[in-house]
Amino acid sequence: MGQITTDFFKSSRIQHTLDSDAVMDFLSEPESVNQMIAMSKIGVPALAGVVRELENRFANCSDFPLNHNAANSNAPNRRNVGWMVRHIMQLYGYTPVASGYLNSETNVERTRLGKYAGSRYFATAAVYSKTIPNPQHSIIITST
Repeated sequence: MGQITTDFFKSSRIQHTLDSDAVMDFLSEPESVNQMIAMSKIGVPALAGVVRELENRFANCSDFPLNHNAANSNAPNRRNVGWMVRHIMQLYGYTPVASGYLNSETNVERTRLGKYAGSRYFATAAVYSKTIPNPQHSIIITST
């Protein structure tokens, strides 16, 4: 379990399981964060950059499924992914922007994920913009 995951679950009310840890670890990997930042820079939901792989890995996991197979369609788990993304993006200096429609439960602005994202289970997600000039974390891209 990574440090971002450890810190997140210290203050989160999201159920802490092996699967929720794995989802948070995936979302906080530098490659995932880089994809979410890239999507944010072009004005689309951050989740669009990772949603296909997220669903491929975790749609049917036992403790934190993202599919629609449960009585509540596992909507709380998908909503919790949004909270995870929000926490991670804030560490990198990004906060949700006002676009789309307001989700009354979370007070977060949402917009539709486009077909390009390839999502089977997520319909909307937050768009982020860089608003924190000196974030706690940063991505450094190198090439070999």
